[in-house]
Amino acid sequence: MVLAASPELMDPNFYQTLVFVTEHGATGAFGLVMNRPLGKKLGEVSTLEDLPDAVRAVSVFQGGPVKPTGLVIARFQRGNNDEELRCEVLTDPRKFLESTKHSGWVRAFVGYAGWQEGQVEAELRDRAWFVRRPHTAMLEEPVPRALWHAFVSEDQRWRRLLPLLPKATDLN
Repeated sequence: MVLAASPELMDPNFYQTLVFVTEHGATGAFGLVMNRPLGKKLGEVSTLEDLPDAVRAVSVFQGGPVKPTGLVIARFQRGNNDEELRCEVLTDPRKFLESTKHSGWVRAFVGYAGWQEGQVEAELRDRAWFVRRPHTAMLEEPVPRALWHAFVSEDQRWRRLLPLLPKATDLN
């Protein structure tokens, strides 16, 4: 599930953000902000001396306000269609390479979004968030400028049109 910040949500940590929720249960929720790139690569921000070359060029995003100096690596994999995404989260880039599945998109995040028990539900009742299905468009780089606007719109027909658009629209 994706939480798209409502236009009325003025908290600077979440203003106009899209949060991919990787875990949600009785004890709370964990998510990653998908549309705040830092303009840096993992090799530039990691303090690990033995950072594997395979992950040095991974883009880094501001993942959320919790543990803003912590590092999270996430691999996103497409399911049967563009609206099915799975996410594998690791905190150590070296362990990332031990995983056998190497397809999909990889991103690094500093910090994450976290909610305690019942907090997400309360924020949903207060209409701070729109619940949306994920879409592979969240994983494009550079992040499309209109991405948040598309997700918060009541008109979600854009999802059906994306496969028909050219991949390099900036060249048109």
